[in-house]
Amino acid sequence: VLDVRQSVLLTSPLVFSLLLSNVALQTGTRWLMLLSFSLTGFGIGPSFLSAIIHMQFWLPKNPALASSVAMAFGGLGSVAMAILIEAAIDTRGVSSSFTLLAFTLAGLQVFGGLLLKMPDLSESHAKDLLVSHRSKLDASARFTKSKDTDAFRHGLGIELRPQEIVGSWQFALFWVSAFTAVGPGYALFANLTMVFKESLGMPHRVASTWVILVNLIATLLGRLPTGYVADRWNNSQRKLFGSGSRSMFLLFHCSQMAALAASAYIYRGHEYLALFLILVLTCIFGGCNVLIAALSRELFAPINSSAVY
Repeated sequence: VLDVRQSVLLTSPLVFSLLLSNVALQTGTRWLMLLSFSLTGFGIGPSFLSAIIHMQFWLPKNPALASSVAMAFGGLGSVAMAILIEAAIDTRGVSSSFTLLAFTLAGLQVFGGLLLKMPDLSESHAKDLLVSHRSKLDASARFTKSKDTDAFRHGLGIELRPQEIVGSWQFALFWVSAFTAVGPGYALFANLTMVFKESLGMPHRVASTWVILVNLIATLLGRLPTGYVADRWNNSQRKLFGSGSRSMFLLFHCSQMAALAASAYIYRGHEYLALFLILVLTCIFGGCNVLIAALSRELFAPINSSAVY
């Protein structure tokens, strides 16, 4: 956990790259704006990863619920930050809003990094980490080829090198599943304002309000309940594909493809139907995001979940 804490603290200064956006606005330099956002993403990445993965170690019997809680608070944070940024733009202007956002994100990241810690991985706590049948088989197979008895005894599985993970056909399938399930959701969220303003004809203020509402609805109806239902399904006897998380992921993935196909045929004059489909897609996206995080542990053993995710 020391390495993870260090990575969070060491990358937190990159968040101040948002200040470059002020220069980009004043000079009209597009590439500098893109560089500013890219460096900020590198600064936020370790915190995002650590929050989601480490919650699973604190709730070993409920990995999907742990992912839900972490991502739900991320969604609520997005809603709060969106409201804060709107207020800052109205009162202080765009440049001041970038400065406020940079200092706020850096402060939260440093504070969170200092508090980051792993639970005591004693046998009583960690015996539930390898909860899925696949993970137990996976760890057992590697254990027969390894002398790393401590890792196996602690329920973490056998650690794989990055090239072993990337070179496996299981990871290739997992990556394609993640790309096709989560990719459209990220694209939709990134372009929500444009969709509301240009495709649905909403005024700027109304579009901004709907972006906040969609994020809130996706958190409450997508991210938060998905983990709870998946873990309940994991504990039942009616698992279609070995676990509740895998079953729900396939169900969500198919539903998302159907909603995306339907949205392609929505034209002007059907704004309410289009808005309904957007809400459905964002809720499904939130659920898929939660399940991908849970499956990274379930399919590749806990010790590899961070590298896989």
